[in-house]
Amino acid sequence: MPLLWLALALWLLYFAWPGLLAWFTPDDLMNLHGVAFLSPGEILAAKERPIGNLVLKGLWELFDLHPRPYRVFCFGLLLVNLWLALRFFRSSSGSLRATLFAGLLFAYHAQLHDLYFNGGTLYDLLCFLFFFGALLAAEPLLQPATAPSWRRWAALAALSALAGGSKEIAVSLPLILAVAAFTNKARQIGWIAVAVSAAACWGVLAYTAWRAPMTANPAYQPEFTFAVLSERWKLITANLLYQGPHWSAWAAWLTLLLALLAALWIRHRATRISITLITLSPLPLLFLPQRSFYAFYIAYAGWCLLAGLLLDRLTRAMQPRGWQLPLALAAALALGLAPQHRWLSGWLREHYYQPYEARVAAAGNVLRRHLPALPRGAAIYFAADPLPPPEEEEHLLAFLCRLKARDNQLSVWRARHPAQNVPEAEWDRFTAVFRLTESELIRLR
Repeated sequence: MPLLWLALALWLLYFAWPGLLAWFTPDDLMNLHGVAFLSPGEILAAKERPIGNLVLKGLWELFDLHPRPYRVFCFGLLLVNLWLALRFFRSSSGSLRATLFAGLLFAYHAQLHDLYFNGGTLYDLLCFLFFFGALLAAEPLLQPATAPSWRRWAALAALSALAGGSKEIAVSLPLILAVAAFTNKARQIGWIAVAVSAAACWGVLAYTAWRAPMTANPAYQPEFTFAVLSERWKLITANLLYQGPHWSAWAAWLTLLLALLAALWIRHRATRISITLITLSPLPLLFLPQRSFYAFYIAYAGWCLLAGLLLDRLTRAMQPRGWQLPLALAAALALGLAPQHRWLSGWLREHYYQPYEARVAAAGNVLRRHLPALPRGAAIYFAADPLPPPEEEEHLLAFLCRLKARDNQLSVWRARHPAQNVPEAEWDRFTAVFRLTESELIRLR
């Protein structure tokens, strides 16, 4: 298993390494600004996703506005999550062949590009870590003849609570455990484990929903119609299978039908868990406004497990013993996926991340390095700056300045903002006036 993890980690890094060099995205700066000026107690008491926000707060305190450590931390989570996924595939399938195929598919998918480039997906990475950590911690408790251990109970409760505190998608965790308990014909202790996980995970989610209702955000307003469900399912399966805009709703539902038929044909207990991950774990997002594929990171593991089981069954039918055929098929699968991975990852980087960074990173780094110390609550004015205009990124410059100054009372005005354009004769209203370029920060007053 360690050698397989190492090989797949290199496969992941081969395609995703440019994400290590990515700059802060608008999501990163918004999230950092949201937690930087709160204490840990305030984050726990008042913010949604408290665990993710606490981790982000810790990164902020350690690394300030240096983008590289944030990216290294996220890649560390990707590599740990790969290890957990392999452990999960192995324990669920009982087959190293299935683990090889599932792991190869899981290690990298270009449509998960936000996980590789956008630090705003930290919450998804953490949720996966704790979600699958909880599944693995609960596994012995779900077996018919396992003696309980208080350490395992504590680990299950803690990991379930941490998953719920990282992102709302964790709501499906106890349901996955319930399916696993049913599949394994668990004794009463197994169902107690499900109840412990449900109490910890759903308790945290209920608390955060009460303290910071997500429905207050327009981006989390559900619309419970079949048309919305069908459209979201179409987008998920199109991304999953590297299909474009021509992908239709009937093809999306046919994909699900084929997955169900494959599970029936394989006749392996792990197919129940994979189908549950595929169908139930994305359910909280399927009636919400459109999400990118990264939001279905947990569900994607279910697809990979099912594919691994299917390929395992096929290769065993042709070669019950030996590794020649499985290794040859894995190599062929890698060679078939590599061009698509490279093309799509390059296209996304060229059309989404590089244009943004070309407008933001240079000037942002100048500001990060050279903004001088200012009195608390100061008002500053930028007579010129190359950052995106207010109609595109209204708060980006203000977030950068406040984070650099560590002052959430700092008032930031821009000449590029029509409502904030101030004649030079009135510049004495401000503590300081600057001109920002991609190479220098010039103080005009």
